[in-house]
Amino acid sequence: MFDVTELIHELDAATQQMRQATIADDWLLAGKIQKRRAQMVAQIVEYSHASSLTVTQIHDLQAVREVESLIAARASARHQALGQALSRIWTGVRQGMLERMLRAYRASDPRRS
Repeated sequence: MFDVTELIHELDAATQQMRQATIADDWLLAGKIQKRRAQMVAQIVEYSHASSLTVTQIHDLQAVREVESLIAARASARHQALGQALSRIWTGVRQGMLERMLRAYRASDPRRS
């Protein structure tokens, strides 16, 4: 088993890699890194139950947490942007469908009456 300090440094390195992946919009790579990070976090949690962490280790984990919050904010913004894009596409599809139906049935547009 890793020394917990080494494990925290590995977690920090992986978190920085994940941050770089999100900046480059490589969400597939970010997901793979997150899976690896999850294992590290589980090991750190196991260690922290067995014995207490030092002040330095806690500080290092807080720094990792701050980077994680930046990553989460980027992911949330991306999710929202994708949702808005899908909404615009759907609105366009519905408008096109309405126009095709009006032409097909040779009806006049009720909005123009």
